[in-house]
Amino acid sequence: MSSHRIDPLRLLAVLTVIIAVVYFNANLFCPASVPSFLRIGATRKPANILILGTDVNLSAETGRPVAADSRTDSIILMRVDPIHFRIVLLSIPRDSFVEVPGHGYNKINAANVLGGVELTKRTVSQLTGVHIDSYIKLNPAAVTELVNLLGGLDLYVEKNMYYVDRAQGLRIDLKQGWHKLSGREAQDYMRFRHDNAGDIGRIERQQKFLQTLFISFARPANLLKAPAALAIARRYVQTDLSLGKLIRLVNFARMLSRADILTCTATGEIAASDYAGSILVPDRAALKSFVGKHF
Repeated sequence: MSSHRIDPLRLLAVLTVIIAVVYFNANLFCPASVPSFLRIGATRKPANILILGTDVNLSAETGRPVAADSRTDSIILMRVDPIHFRIVLLSIPRDSFVEVPGHGYNKINAANVLGGVELTKRTVSQLTGVHIDSYIKLNPAAVTELVNLLGGLDLYVEKNMYYVDRAQGLRIDLKQGWHKLSGREAQDYMRFRHDNAGDIGRIERQQKFLQTLFISFARPANLLKAPAALAIARRYVQTDLSLGKLIRLVNFARMLSRADILTCTATGEIAASDYAGSILVPDRAALKSFVGKHF
């Protein structure tokens, strides 16, 4: 009776292939389970990134976003923190009355009109005391197309939202409850501010939307849509991040749960300016405390 001896080299080769397959799939589908020093393509250094969203103008014929004006509708300072395994989103209300370097005091969203992204970065950095490493500037069409690419986004609408502005071709009509929002409906959800919560309510919805978008892209079924998402980004996103850094950032974001994404809005006192209209005077003490703790 002959005996079959195991070839150690073949066994080693088989084990190597098995380990490689498990390692690749773990990084692709459940990267949070992989030790940080073994993760593929995820950012490892903390970074502060300024996210800017431009104002939305809709075509009266198609209802789709068209060229935005120069003011920033959304200003979010994002702390990407792989050391503490989290992302911090600090929203700064667009009516915050601050010193714009070289231009005196004005609403913070005017900085982009006066000096583009670079002046906006300097203004936000001066207000918060945070060094900004990079920026991402979003055209509203990017949000619409990303949501449509995902087949819609499951969101809970907190209240009935109805508002019509025929001059802008705008008609918002969302009902309270869970919905799979289309790209256009997601824009409506984030734009609505015609209630007592005003701009602060709109900011809270923006933060909730971003959390949900991050989590949605983390689903394995959506990974195959990454090339199409990058194509959308090339058309509608302006950034100084390299493609490699952007991919590593997205890969890190998809590892997070909702609890790993901390959101906050800079607070202040509502006041009036002779030349700027209604303004928000930032609570600098509260802002300094938050930044010191999380940035």
